[in-house]
This record gives sequence, C-alpha cells and structure tokens, in this order.
Amino acid sequence: MILVTGATGMFGSGVTDRLAERGVPVRAMTSSATHAQQMARPGVEPVVADMDRPETLGEAMAGVDTVFVVTPMDDRVQARERNVLEAAKREGVRRIVKLYGAVEHHGDDLGSLHDASVEAIRESGLQWALLSPTSVLETSLLSMIPWIEATGSVVACAGDGKVAHVAADDVARAGAAVLAERDENGRNYVITGPELLSLGELCEILSRVTDRPVPYVDVSDEQLTQLLTEQAGMGAEQAEIGVVCHFRAWRNGDARAHTDTFRELTGLSPTTVEQWIEAHRETFAQARDRAPAAA
Repeated sequence: MILVTGATGMFGSGVTDRLAERGVPVRAMTSSATHAQQMARPGVEPVVADMDRPETLGEAMAGVDTVFVVTPMDDRVQARERNVLEAAKREGVRRIVKLYGAVEHHGDDLGSLHDASVEAIRESGLQWALLSPTSVLETSLLSMIPWIEATGSVVACAGDGKVAHVAADDVARAGAAVLAERDENGRNYVITGPELLSLGELCEILSRVTDRPVPYVDVSDEQLTQLLTEQAGMGAEQAEIGVVCHFRAWRNGDARAHTDTFRELTGLSPTTVEQWIEAHRETFAQARDRAPAAA
C-alpha cells in the first residue's frame, strides 16, 4: 500500500490518479471528510488525517509500505513533514518519497525548511528518495493569468534566467513510476522538461501560439513584492516563499537543471512548452483579450 499525503493538491492528486491507473493500491490522504468522499473510487482508498494534527496520522499509515510526502508550500513545511516522518516510523513504514524540487534555493526561507526535512528523513533509518521537479508550467504560467488580464503581459523578477519547465502531468507520471517500480535508496529523481527557456522566450512562444502579443516585463524583487502585497493581497512572507524566491533562483541561474530522467522512468518524451501552451491556448487567449486595449 502506498499512502499519498496532500492527495487533493496538484502533485498528490496527479500521482494518486497515475498509481490507480497502474492498479497499484493507493491510500489518498486529505484533511477534509468531504474531499475524502469525492476521492473514493476503484483502486483509491481515501483517508481523513491532518499533517498538523499528528495524533490523526497513525490510522492513515496502518499497513502502508511507502509514503509519498507532499505538503503545502508555506512556513509549516518542516513541522508537517516531521509529523509524517515520526508517524511513519511508529507504524513500521519502510520507505519515504518526498516531493522536493530541482531549483536551488541556497538557504533562503523556503529552502531551509525543505532541507531540514530532507536531513531528518536521511537520518530516520527508513529507505528514502526525493522526487524533484523543476518549475512546473501550471504554477509558473497559469498563475500569470491575473497579470495578463490586468496588463496584457507576464510580470516577474526572473531576468534572463532559463528553466526547463515541466508539465504537472509529467511529474505525476514520473512520481508514479518511482513509487511503483523503483527502489534506489537515497536517489534524487530530478524531473525536467526538454528545453531551457527564459521567461522572455517562453512569452514569445505564448504570443505565437495564441496569436496575441504577451510580452515579458521584468521588475525588481522589491517591485514584485510590492505588487503582490498591494494587488494580490499577499503578506510579505507569503510573497517571498510562494513567488519571489523562485523567480530570484531563476534569475541567478539556480534553476538550470536539465535531465532525461522523465524518459528514463516512463519511456516517454516530456511535454514541450509549446505543446503545453497549445493545450491551454484558449485560456491564455481569452485572458489577453480581457486586458486593457492599450496594453
């Protein structure tokens, strides 16, 4: 049995679906009883438990061989994953696979939280592996829809930094393969897309595919933080952990990972940026059409 935490999120739900398609027994964990009812289907056993309430985790892990650990990206990462790890040790879980990341953060707020969690997993005595996608297209581009609607452009502080953006479904396919088929203890599976592109180059593709001009506007870290706090309602810490630190890493060349691990794990070609944008063409075209006429 494989337990997937955060099973209603982008990565957790995708991995759950791909494991179920393979016929692998999967237990999908959520903190919501309503969500648990919605997830019930052949091959998927929903369970209600909360990573912020460690006393609820034991039942979720009963009879589990492997836990896929996915947590929300906020300042509770380390605490939640510590709770999961301690419950796994108590319940006799054999293996932990943690969603990590291929972007280097060099000890910033988010990186420090994840690195502390990885170190605890390494010292736990359990077998372990990391699933490390680079920046995901769904997060990087779909989050730009409000900017496109408001200004007709993509706004970030990424400079000319290049990223081999990966599609979320490719991450799910790779994760299911790691969980179901691979057992290399201590391996970090770095999952990327097939091409390194800057945001400017990515916007050129977006403009061509949608037949709408969508330029890239580069701003400073401070300007982006101000925009996020004033226009998106984020707190300064939320803006830093959730957005700004990622673009800073791109700008500094800390997101240039480029691997063939997806093909190794799945035997498939990774999704290109152009293929992904084509699949979401109408969403972006409509967002650009809603932008002010002068944009």
